Amino acid sequence: MVVKNMIYVSHFVGMSGIGGVQRNFTEYLNSQAELGQLNNLLHKVYTLGEVDSQYILPVTVYNIKNPRNFISLVLDIISRKNIVHFYNNLTSFKMALFLFLLPVCNIILHERGTVWNLPSSRGVVLRFVAWKASFILANSSATRVMLEKKFRISNSKIIVLHNGIDTSVECIKKNLIHKNFRVGFIGRLDTPKGVHVLIEAMHHLANYDIELIIAGDGILEDALKIQADGPGKISFIGRVSDPYRFLRDLDLLVVPSIREPLGNVCLEAGLCKVPVLATNVDGIPEIIKNGVTGELINATDEVSISASKGSVPLPEFVVNPVTKDLQTPRQINSSLLAERILKLSSNPDKLKYYANGLHNRVMSNFCIEKYAKKLNTIYCRIDGNLSQGC
Repeated sequence: MVVKNMIYVSHFVGMSGIGGVQRNFTEYLNSQAELGQLNNLLHKVYTLGEVDSQYILPVTVYNIKNPRNFISLVLDIISRKNIVHFYNNLTSFKMALFLFLLPVCNIILHERGTVWNLPSSRGVVLRFVAWKASFILANSSATRVMLEKKFRISNSKIIVLHNGIDTSVECIKKNLIHKNFRVGFIGRLDTPKGVHVLIEAMHHLANYDIELIIAGDGILEDALKIQADGPGKISFIGRVSDPYRFLRDLDLLVVPSIREPLGNVCLEAGLCKVPVLATNVDGIPEIIKNGVTGELINATDEVSISASKGSVPLPEFVVNPVTKDLQTPRQINSSLLAERILKLSSNPDKLKYYANGLHNRVMSNFCIEKYAKKLNTIYCRIDGNLSQGC
């Protein structure tokens, strides 16, 4: 069977370490491979460095440290027959220099949160890179707001494409009975994640049968362990390769972020029917609807942690999800967080309601099939074959 109107797509994405970008990309590519010859897209993948062992891809991944692969990427960029899809390179000075030296044709820049970290003073670099692109894909409406209001990128060039996850994964929460109510956090142990607030909240809950399990590693791990050494039942289990195995053993996931472009972990929790308590900031409310699919807490307190050497800096601004304005980053109040955890721990019916609501929302709005359909339509739009039924 010969597929007409074949579209050639080259992806450039970092594939080392654990992250939502890598997991989302892997699940997308595997979903496309299952379509076989019914798909009119031919994918090629480039990366810089090694591919983490947890990611199994259906195609060869070409490391551009190899000069031959680097030249191949350059040829794809300047070719009129190829679409080149870059992930989280919008803020890169090296990318700006790269695109300045090359005659660019069909470029997509997929923004998944790096714009929060870029100072406004470097906006000229971002605007140049955006100008060279056919489209900028934003992983949330909050990301689009950040691009428009912080860096003055035209709305006409931005397409919101929410992340998708593989909903065929078996990840229903186990009905296990534990002595303690199990609260969990999973993610990078870095400044914007707000883990220090969750640890402080647990100190308020030291006299209750509530424990906190922290999964992940990062630059702040040692400092957070020192902070955790006191009242409260807190354990660190390090990096986990399978987030679903971790999530399905929790009673509640807490996402205390200071900034969060979307919050892929909320999608994973929803798939596992694990209720979520999170900060009402940036893109999180695009997944968690307060009182329906989880609970949100407004960030009202001054940030009490400073970015250390090597850590991700605090952003200049975050997005107010109600007004859609940019505002100074804040953190949630630890006492209020402790109070909300305690109330939820004694209300299993509400937890079940949130878990089911979030699960249904993820299945209907954030499945990988919906993500792939919209992304493939964008590829067809660039290729110019949309009118031909592409």
